[in-house]
Amino acid sequence: MSLKEKPQEGKISKEEFALILFRWVFNFLTDKKIREIAKSFGFKIRSDEDLRVISEELFFLNIWLVVYTCEGSFRNVDKRNKCLDIFHKFVYEKLTDKGKSFKKWMKMMSMKYIEYDKALKTEHPSTSLWVLSTLINKNLFGKVKEDPLLQMKITAHIGIFVKHLGKIIKQCDIN
Repeated sequence: MSLKEKPQEGKISKEEFALILFRWVFNFLTDKKIREIAKSFGFKIRSDEDLRVISEELFFLNIWLVVYTCEGSFRNVDKRNKCLDIFHKFVYEKLTDKGKSFKKWMKMMSMKYIEYDKALKTEHPSTSLWVLSTLINKNLFGKVKEDPLLQMKITAHIGIFVKHLGKIIKQCDIN
C-alpha cells in the first residue's frame, strides 16, 4: 500500500493501520505545520538552528503522542505493539536521515519517550499535562518561559492530538 492509497472499508492489516498512524504524524511534521505551531507557541524561527530545534521537538513529541494514544486505545497489547513496531519502521525509513541504525534510533526514541512519560507521571496541582508542557517549553526555549498562555497552547496541542487520533484509532478494525 502506498502513502497515497486509502485503506478500504472493513478490516485493515497492521501495516495499513501503521500507515494511517504515519500519515497522521506526517501531517504534523510538514514545514508549513511546524511553522504554524511555532508561531502559535510564540517560538520565533530566525535561523536554521531555530527550525531544527522546533522540528526535532515536534518530531519526538508527536511520535510519542502516537505511541501514548495507542497505549490508551488498544486492549490487545500484542497487536498494538506489532502495529507500533511497523509504525516506527515507517517513520525511520521515511523521516530520518539514517545516520543511525534502526536499533540505535529506537534507543534514542526510547530515551525521549521515557523523558515524556516521566513528566506525564509527575503530579501537579493543575494537571500532569502541565508538567509535560513545561518540559516541551524548556526543550524549545532552553529554559522554561514563564508564560501560562504558552503552557496552555502546548497542553491544547497535546490534548487535541490525542483526542482526534484516539477517535481515528477507535474507527479502525485491525486484523
